Amino acid sequence: MNKTVAENLNVSPPLLSRFDLVFILKDNADMDQDKLVSGNIMNLYRQQTDKNTNQNKRQKISEAPSAEKMSMKKRLAWIAQTQKPLPADLVKDYITYAREYCMPKVTPDAAAVLKDYFMTLRYPEDGAKRNDSVPITTRQLEALIRLAQARAKACLREFVLKEDAEDVVELMRDSVNQVHMDSSGALDRTRGGVVGKSKRKQKKEFVDTLRRSGQVSFSKDDFYRFSAQLDLPLNDFWGLVEELRFCDQPDIGKGQDGTYYLL
Repeated sequence: MNKTVAENLNVSPPLLSRFDLVFILKDNADMDQDKLVSGNIMNLYRQQTDKNTNQNKRQKISEAPSAEKMSMKKRLAWIAQTQKPLPADLVKDYITYAREYCMPKVTPDAAAVLKDYFMTLRYPEDGAKRNDSVPITTRQLEALIRLAQARAKACLREFVLKEDAEDVVELMRDSVNQVHMDSSGALDRTRGGVVGKSKRKQKKEFVDTLRRSGQVSFSKDDFYRFSAQLDLPLNDFWGLVEELRFCDQPDIGKGQDGTYYLL
C-alpha cells in the first residue's frame, strides 16, 4: 500500500492510462472468504454431470479402505532400488496416451485434503500473523489441483483419489520448506523471488553499509551510491527502502527535508 498502482503492477504510467477504470484488489486474509473462494475453486474441478449417475461410483471410491501409506520420498527410493527404468519410447507413448485420454476429476475426499492444506498455509496453526506466513494465494490452490490431477493421470485414473492429494501436499510442503525457509529454519517470505539474494539479506547488507559509513543523514544520491556498491537491483531498490521504513521495526526514517536517517 506504500507503492503507487504503477509500481505494484510494474506497468508504465502511459500504458496504465489506457485503462478507463482501475480497481485495487487486495489479498486481505479473511477465513470465511477464503473458505468460500477455495470451495468454489474446488467445485470447478469436480465432475459436472448427473449426480445420480456417479453417486455409487464416488461412494465406492470414498469408502475404499486405505492401508498405512508410506511417504512418497520413501516409495520413490524403494522403486529406484527394486525396479529397472522403463524404455524411453514406452514412457513417451504412455505420457501421450494419458494426456489424450485421461481427464481425472477431483473427488470430495481429495478436494478436502488440498483445501485443508491450503487453509493451513494461509492461517498457520501457531497463530503467526498473516505477514509472517508463507505467501500463498488461490493461484497456488489451483496449482495443487493441477498437480493432483497429474498424479492421477500418471496412473491412468478417472478420479483424483485422496492418496494423490496427499502425495501432492507432501511435494508442496517440501517445496515451501526449501524455497521459503533459510538455513536456520526461519521463514523468509522474500526467498520466493528469482533475485540472487533474498530481500532480507539485501536489507541487512544495505543497513549495515549505512551504519558503517558514519554519516548521520543520507540523500537519494547517497542511497544510489551505496546500492551500486552492493549491486542491488535498481528496479526494486526504492521498494526495499520503503519496506525498511514501514516495517514493524523500521531501520530508516525520512525527514521533512527529504533526507533519510537511521533509527
